[in-house]
Amino acid sequence: MMTFEAFRQQFSLRLDKQQEAAVCQTEGPVLLLAVPGSGKTTALLARIGYLLYCRQVPPQAVLTVTYTVAATADLRRRFSETFGEEYAPRLEFRTINGMCARIIRQFEQLTGRQAFQLVSDETESTRLVREAWKRANRGFPTDSDLEESKTRIAYCKNSMLSDEDIQQLEDGEQFFKLFDAYRKLLLDNRLMDYDDQMVYGLKILRSQPQLLQAWQQKYRYFHVDEAQDTSRIQHEIIRLLTSQSRNLFMVGDEDQSIYGFRAAYPQALMSFQKDWPEAKVLYLETNYRSTGSIVAAAGDFIRQNTHRHPKRMATPNPMGKPVMRRWLSRRWSQYAALAEQAAAGERFTVLYRNHESALPLMDLLEKQGTPYVCRGGKAAFFTHPTVRDVVDILLFAKQPDDAELFQRLYYKFRCGMTRELAEQTVKKGKQLTGRPLFALAAALCQEDWLKSRLESLYAQLCLLNGETSAQALSRIYDQMGYRDYLRGKNADEGKLDILMALARNNPQPEGFLQRLSQLEMLAAEGKNQQNAAVVLSTIHGSKGLEYKRVILLDVVDGVLPQSTAAVTEEEELQLEEERRLFYVGLTRAKEQLEILCCRDATSSFALQLFPEERPREYRPVPKPAPKVLPKTDPELFTVGVMVRHKQFGRGLICSRSGDIVLIRFDDGQQKRIALHTALRAGILKLDT
Repeated sequence: MMTFEAFRQQFSLRLDKQQEAAVCQTEGPVLLLAVPGSGKTTALLARIGYLLYCRQVPPQAVLTVTYTVAATADLRRRFSETFGEEYAPRLEFRTINGMCARIIRQFEQLTGRQAFQLVSDETESTRLVREAWKRANRGFPTDSDLEESKTRIAYCKNSMLSDEDIQQLEDGEQFFKLFDAYRKLLLDNRLMDYDDQMVYGLKILRSQPQLLQAWQQKYRYFHVDEAQDTSRIQHEIIRLLTSQSRNLFMVGDEDQSIYGFRAAYPQALMSFQKDWPEAKVLYLETNYRSTGSIVAAAGDFIRQNTHRHPKRMATPNPMGKPVMRRWLSRRWSQYAALAEQAAAGERFTVLYRNHESALPLMDLLEKQGTPYVCRGGKAAFFTHPTVRDVVDILLFAKQPDDAELFQRLYYKFRCGMTRELAEQTVKKGKQLTGRPLFALAAALCQEDWLKSRLESLYAQLCLLNGETSAQALSRIYDQMGYRDYLRGKNADEGKLDILMALARNNPQPEGFLQRLSQLEMLAAEGKNQQNAAVVLSTIHGSKGLEYKRVILLDVVDGVLPQSTAAVTEEEELQLEEERRLFYVGLTRAKEQLEILCCRDATSSFALQLFPEERPREYRPVPKPAPKVLPKTDPELFTVGVMVRHKQFGRGLICSRSGDIVLIRFDDGQQKRIALHTALRAGILKLDT
């Protein structure tokens, strides 16, 4: 039997004290909490090697579980590189889906029953969800609808939600009809999806004690990597399989749990000692990746979360360059600034929350011929209802007699047109071909107020054809009522900002529409040019990776974080995941980290990261003889000031245009308020 010291020297292992403790703690349940860049994979693989060489554990008794197929292959490769091929072929590295597929096959052999067929083709999976939409009487879905539905269905199965639980979700009753239709569609055709593999795997383990016992006896040591990304059903499967040996080594970090939308269940890490009373909780707190300034900033930021273990991240690395915050005048100016840096030959990685944030930058990089790397996505932005509406409006301005476009759009201008008048207009339009339908609707209308609105709307449509893309979009958003339509539905307005940035890149409306089609294909295919100095990635896509220089894009409220309001416990948990996502982005940087901030968009995360610095608007302008203003003076009500409204409560002034201020209140509402009127009425004051 090899001693630890001999083991360490033979395989040239460089382990710090915390890593050594994790490697040598082989018996019983262990939770290893590892901060970013702390060498968790090194510790995990060293522990497997220690079991084999120092504890004489047979390799076939060790099972290592991780999140993706690619991660299992990487772990196997790294183990072979470190320890050679003596034991590697007999070790098992699997995903939980892979384990469940095996359990199902063994169930078939044990009972002689044939399992359902796995739907492994993405096209077929999408077809089934589309069919479920029809059966649930939800109309014809867009690609964006289908992707969202698939994500929600997977979430429900991974979270082990009952039918009653699902109906309590947002839009629960409507969504349950879709969920139930999809479930019955699979059952009727004897099919299962990837999430069903785990549902059926768990059922088999619970109902077949003989099979469960065989697994428990075969695998005496379980390792779980990336435990913070594991779902509730996956944790339950692991609990069953390890309940006999109780030799569970779980590696993760709740601070890096960013897959809540996929039903990641970091609560299991928080309740580990409750679930396993004899458990030991160990820490890896040394970040070997990043400079001292990056580690300090990221560590201070994540400590604002309360649902976490008390880790204190440190590093032996020098402080290096301070974390930079770069203020830009407008959100859309981020893209031009980055494209200019790329054209000058600078090397950097741009991280962002959503794929769509990269589109305006990709557009500019393509036009200037700068090589870059960007992984392909679903291109769901281009099929999103908001994007389709804006494109339809631009097309309708060119084809004002198109009945199909008219019927899709008339009510989205919030002009007051009834369905009856719309149908009458379409019918009349078939008789009088070539007549602009909004002009025809105005002629058919009996009410003077509505006639005036329809005439004005038709005039606005005509004006679109002579404007630049940005001017046209501005008119659509704010003068033709489309933004009000979105707000009436409580819909996300973020797509409008991306469209406006693209419009600024492509001033001619026809060229703008053509460019959208080109970018849709480009976004789906991705780009991987050799010798590219620029890498574009979502933060989710960068997890587990590291880059020398990182620039965080679109750090604005409404994007990152999506919401700053946290009134209920559920909202607070959502906000904590937002912080974790930002934290993961920060800790991808090795040497340089830069945050782009925009003076026209509030960034609560940037203000938390850099409390000592504010953009120019947040600072009072020094004057030789400052005058003392009364607390009702409108000059005091500037961007960044906290106020209190008699009806809506406490809020933050996000923007001001003349007398109109946009205030985001603590309950998440946003209101445009006439400042002088509110001050005179005594319903608005500074929050002191």
